Amino acid sequence: MTDQVFITWNKQVGAAQIDVIGAERDEFILADGRRLYDFTSTSFQSSFGHSCEAIRRRIHEQLDAMPIASPKSSFALKDRVSSRLLKLLELDSERGPGKLFYTVSGSEAVENALKIARHWTGRPIVLARSRSYHGASLGAMSVSGDWRSSGHLNFIDGTVRIPEPDDDPNGDQFADIVRSTGSERIAAVIVETISGVNGVVIPPQSWWDGITKTCRDWGILVICDEVLAGFGRTGLPFAYQHFGLRPDLVTMSKGITGGYIPFGAVWVSPLVAARYDKEVLACGLTNYAHPLGLAALEGVLNLFEDDDFCQSKRELEATFAECIAALARNPLVTGYRQKGLLAAVEFLDRAPQWQACIDAGLYLVTREKSIIIAPPFVSRPERLKGAFDALTRVVENLVVSAN
Repeated sequence: MTDQVFITWNKQVGAAQIDVIGAERDEFILADGRRLYDFTSTSFQSSFGHSCEAIRRRIHEQLDAMPIASPKSSFALKDRVSSRLLKLLELDSERGPGKLFYTVSGSEAVENALKIARHWTGRPIVLARSRSYHGASLGAMSVSGDWRSSGHLNFIDGTVRIPEPDDDPNGDQFADIVRSTGSERIAAVIVETISGVNGVVIPPQSWWDGITKTCRDWGILVICDEVLAGFGRTGLPFAYQHFGLRPDLVTMSKGITGGYIPFGAVWVSPLVAARYDKEVLACGLTNYAHPLGLAALEGVLNLFEDDDFCQSKRELEATFAECIAALARNPLVTGYRQKGLLAAVEFLDRAPQWQACIDAGLYLVTREKSIIIAPPFVSRPERLKGAFDALTRVVENLVVSAN
């Protein structure tokens, strides 16, 4: 294994790595011949597995046709894919379907959403939860609340923290914070619609109703961060659709291309977008609306229109829910939260360790007292059951160790 590159989110000495020589469908192939089941879709982006023909084919076709384009280029692929993505978002209004701003990552999607929100309102403050993650760039990190933002100098003066949904189920404290901060200073609230690595927090409908009403009353924009939850991860195309939300901006990445090409996007509501018809939008990237990213996205959109794929995904979601519920019957499990193919499992004392999961053939996100599970959509039910059987054995070893 190389020591010539940094290992992300780690002290470099002794950082854990896996020696990979290949990957296919829902597994990594290791140098020693073992296979690891990709129980968290790599970093939650490999939603369609590692060898998805529908996505790979579209990338190859675009590579041969036109692999690079100017950010200001107009071409059929950009128009076609944008129209299809706007349809999938289901956010049409009497003003129109809104507009898209393309990026090459989730962090950049968040960065540009924050820039647009602050510019459009002329206000400096963004409200954000403490138990949150919105990206590793400086602006995105300033609204992130978990450990990854600590130790960095960032724009924290432009962020005000709001309570977790469990602590403020009706949004009453949120409204108090708006009043005490001064609504005239608040540009937006940014929230992971359903969070991922910070525990798959699924806010109650009453929380969403409370904060969106306050935001509408005071002209505060609502940014739904769908970087992790979007593109089918929670069962619907986007997590905000579970709650009947109509956000002002939506950030997207990860599943937008299944991880095959770095890509992202911001959806901007018609009301917000209209300002820039006659005013400069001071946002842009060298690889804006990159043709290979658009091609990969088209492959993803094709899958969402494929009846066989959608039926298989629904069957996998049903199997996943059954397996999670069975795992939760272990006496060391204190609870779980699950939506679609995303779940967090909480443990009484300690969660299975990362190396124990690797030894059992599972690539898994582990925390001190929880694990996060998000398998690829292309797994077969029997393969998923086998992965849960292996995970159950790891958990049973925890019981033995505790005794």
